[in-house]
Amino acid sequence: MLGSWSASGARFAVLLICTGLLGVAMACNGGYKVRVKKIENCAGPEAIITADENFTVVLTKNCELKSRGCVRFKDFKTGNAKYTISKDGVQVLQGSEDICNQASRPRRTEQIAELMRSLGVPEKCPIEAGKICTDPSQVVNINRFKQYLPLARGSITVDVKVQHDSGKSCFKINFDITK
Repeated sequence: MLGSWSASGARFAVLLICTGLLGVAMACNGGYKVRVKKIENCAGPEAIITADENFTVVLTKNCELKSRGCVRFKDFKTGNAKYTISKDGVQVLQGSEDICNQASRPRRTEQIAELMRSLGVPEKCPIEAGKICTDPSQVVNINRFKQYLPLARGSITVDVKVQHDSGKSCFKINFDITK
């Protein structure tokens, strides 16, 4: 079953990360729920990118994510991320990405690019200090990923560490997907 965790499944996990899931989500795809237990900004007060601890997301019965909260960031020109995704304590995905290279790649994955644009995420580096805030009027439809909910069912931990030219960022997100 772990071998079934494909690139599309990874994209689903990335969507969850990008929207900063916190709280309890409603039913989707026949009753799936997401309950985020914790998001931790683990790089300390000098972190380059931080998310509000009270960032919330609701998963509607129509499989739409609605979020409220802000992500703050300081100036940076580079961002090399290392990530690990574990399910029920077993590592299922590990890798690294140059986030600046991914952000500037035109139309690599249109669905991801659309999500990033809708959330106001910059499309290229360097990034100037600022913040991105979302509200429930900004809807992200995850219908195309709902088929992966049975594969993702369980306790998920996502660890992301990013080394920037100007410092570092670190996130640890723990959430459950249940039916």
